[in-house]
Amino acid sequence: MVASRLIERLDGAITASTEPLQREYLKAERAGAMARLGLLADARFALSGLRTQNQRHKDPLLTAWIHLVDGQIDHFDSIAPHAVDKFQRAHDAAQASGHAPMQALASAWLANCAFNASDLAGLTRHIAKALSLAEPDQHAARARVGLVLADAYRCAGDDASSQTWYLRARAHASADGDSSMISVMLHNISSMRSGQIALADAFGRADTDQARKALLEAESTANYDWGTGVASLSTFVPVIRAQFLVVLGRFDEAARLLDDHLDRARQEGMAHREPRLLADRAWCHVRLGHVSQALADTRAAEAGAPGQRDADDRAATFARLARIHRHGGRDGIADTLQQRAEQALGEHEAEQARTREALDRTLAEVAAAAAR
Repeated sequence: MVASRLIERLDGAITASTEPLQREYLKAERAGAMARLGLLADARFALSGLRTQNQRHKDPLLTAWIHLVDGQIDHFDSIAPHAVDKFQRAHDAAQASGHAPMQALASAWLANCAFNASDLAGLTRHIAKALSLAEPDQHAARARVGLVLADAYRCAGDDASSQTWYLRARAHASADGDSSMISVMLHNISSMRSGQIALADAFGRADTDQARKALLEAESTANYDWGTGVASLSTFVPVIRAQFLVVLGRFDEAARLLDDHLDRARQEGMAHREPRLLADRAWCHVRLGHVSQALADTRAAEAGAPGQRDADDRAATFARLARIHRHGGRDGIADTLQQRAEQALGEHEAEQARTREALDRTLAEVAAAAAR
């Protein structure tokens, strides 16, 4: 593995430190960096050592670090929902001890969790706290909250604001030497682009030139991970690639990728999107003439479609299912599914407007408070 500059810097600081507690804080930061690189066994081993040390120190800040690292391990293991509880404990321990930098970092991670859970109120609350407490040179917190804002604006359809925050996040990650953060940013950009292009394709209006360029970018992201040793997001690349291949009509390749990686993707945080991906695979089987496989995936996608959390996933699933039924000459069923797709698309667009308004308002409030 190519060692990240962040881990090299922390190794040097740990060696140079003469203060026992400061050395444990640095070891905790290093354990979190290892978790973000996907080195989860090493991170867990380091976390066990930190817990042993804290039985002796009983230090509130080290306690906060332990909760934060524990949450990061859960997050990068499977985007686990319960990671939020550990980030909240880290925040509460830091707040009790009056440690603003840890409060800012934990708030940035809580904002990340709120975004993944589509919790707009929590998202804006944690963003405001992270931005208010993080100093300009607190790169880890600033990079994380910047990435959350970039992703949130991208999902909300404001690509200009999204790009601004991506650039800020990348600058802080680069200053920190954090290759894993840059990897996450590249993955998120690619994932959101695949979602947008695949949504348009489900409605029959995809731009294949755009899909072709985005596929090359996704493969470039995989090469970045290989070159820097980031292993934490390896499952997502084949699924993203499969979505682009569906749009490009390369149905056999797409179906094989989904066959090989869908189960693991479900386990690692994509379960809420499974009906959408099953509908994509069903469409591949329809176009390839695989009747039994198409029928099985269609039934599974239809069963799960209404329960999908995000309106854009519901819209894409219903629209893809409508195309499948129309292809089979079942126009009545197709019309009903298309109506549900259009309704979900309208909900998605309304959510985008609400998110843009909430983010703009939050940033304005943070700026006004800082100016006082």
